[in-house]
Amino acid sequence: MAVKTSDSILRIKNPNKKEFVELWKQYQPFLIEGVAEYWNGYKNWSNDYLLEKCGNNIVPVSFFTKNYLNNSNYVLHENNNNNKEMKLKDYLDIISENKKIDLEYYMRDVDFVKYFPELTSDINYPDYFSIKPSIFFWFGSLGKTTTLHFDQLHNILVQIRGKKRILLFSPSNYLSFYPPLRESGAYGNFSKVNPITPNLELFPKFPWKDQIEVILQAGEMLYIPPLWWHHVTGIDQNISLSCWYDVKIKDFFRQKRLFSTTLNILPHYTRHSISSLSILKDLFKALW
Repeated sequence: MAVKTSDSILRIKNPNKKEFVELWKQYQPFLIEGVAEYWNGYKNWSNDYLLEKCGNNIVPVSFFTKNYLNNSNYVLHENNNNNKEMKLKDYLDIISENKKIDLEYYMRDVDFVKYFPELTSDINYPDYFSIKPSIFFWFGSLGKTTTLHFDQLHNILVQIRGKKRILLFSPSNYLSFYPPLRESGAYGNFSKVNPITPNLELFPKFPWKDQIEVILQAGEMLYIPPLWWHHVTGIDQNISLSCWYDVKIKDFFRQKRLFSTTLNILPHYTRHSISSLSILKDLFKALW
């Protein structure tokens, strides 16, 4: 298995399922080359192509006041942000700056099959797992950010267009990431820390020096293990797909440190507000 290291992250070219699983067992993120760059989506998904295929599709879009995504209080209101539906062609006008607006818009975490059925034949489902993924569509412009958080699922993030800067943190001590456990309505899988602007006085225990920085290029895929913290910023206008796979019982025994990391988080979730129960259920969906 040909694997090379690049800036503290492993990189593998077009792995077969066995090669993927061998890396997956290490409970580390890694980059995959030589797969998505052959998809029709990578070759064809220009704005003109999207307009022709699905410009009139009604899609959900999040909107915010200016600089809200970089506001330190954003994490406390992640579940209360505003959303609206609009035609894809109108969203393309906004992010292409063809319209002057006072708000920021971001098409994020959109059910790909539901809202873009015309595009499903342009991609191939990664078949490294024995189950079919749920796929979600992200389409943003320069500077659009996803706050530091972790997901409860296996994630293969596929960059179709443009680039994203991703900061990754190994899930060591859960509390050192300063989750908003005392704030009503906040999600326990988010962090109050903005890793772009370190504040050692406010967050002294945060593992600043342990971050792994990845510039995810078009045509590349990034595997992010469950419970790994990550912060994502668009470097330019970009499209990516999150391929999410449920965690199975066997994964807790096959993937290093997944079980111990889960045990580190669990006591704090059980003491968190009732709003965290849905996340806890997702995290342990395999055990239901």
